[in-house]
Amino acid sequence: MKSIIARQPNTSKQGLDFKYIAIAGLLALLPFTVNATAKSVEDSPNWHTIRDSLFPDTAIAQDALVTLETPVRAQDAAIVPLSIKVNVQQDDPNPIEKIFLVVDNNPSPIVGIFDMTPNNGIANLSTRVRVNAYSPVRVIARTADGSLHMAANFVKAAGGCSAPAGADDMLARQRMGKMKLKDLGQDGSRALQLLISHPNYSGLQMDQLTRHWIPSDYVSDVNITLEGEPVLRFNGGISISENPTFTFHVDKGKKGKLKADVKDSTGRSFSSEWDI
Repeated sequence: MKSIIARQPNTSKQGLDFKYIAIAGLLALLPFTVNATAKSVEDSPNWHTIRDSLFPDTAIAQDALVTLETPVRAQDAAIVPLSIKVNVQQDDPNPIEKIFLVVDNNPSPIVGIFDMTPNNGIANLSTRVRVNAYSPVRVIARTADGSLHMAANFVKAAGGCSAPAGADDMLARQRMGKMKLKDLGQDGSRALQLLISHPNYSGLQMDQLTRHWIPSDYVSDVNITLEGEPVLRFNGGISISENPTFTFHVDKGKKGKLKADVKDSTGRSFSSEWDI
């Protein structure tokens, strides 16, 4: 595994993207049970509300186009690993355009929305999420023709959204915005892992010394480009783990300057670049 050192980090402020906030705000107005007691992906009262908000009157197929790998029982509910795999290449006539990641029983159930591009080669993804209560975890892939394809697993984990941060607050804030890119090698396409230092406070955590609530402060937007061309965009909320990691793919024939532009919910902006 090769690490690629970032250069020229930038911390200038920019405006927030409100796309995710609008979706989350809509869900907040609808009937919702945070402490749902679903015992399977089918027995989930919250999914109907989420589905009607994101995909009204649209059929969702459960087929082999997309698969989801998760632990059955998470070792740490604040950093639950998951891997999304698709069975279509991005040069296919009907490639993956968007991937929606949902944890039904989280206070903010929409983990995030990924915009995929032809530059991915394949739209496989891996990341880590918070899981606040035993919950179905879902991935919904939308193809270029507008059709939806879902995979879902039931994950046993609790307390992930309110779990104390794993690092000292002062140290976490000093490292905030630092990024690293790892080259995971090639197998049909090139797999890269972006690691972002950020405490990703959910707003549901308490400072263990002061006993005061820590305000929400999380990575809301990640935009990855190669030589100025779009590769991947993530727009999300509090359900991504602290120190977010995103493993994605780049077409193995692509080379040049890869850039990651990151925004958080407070308005901070960070940028890093690498030659790949």
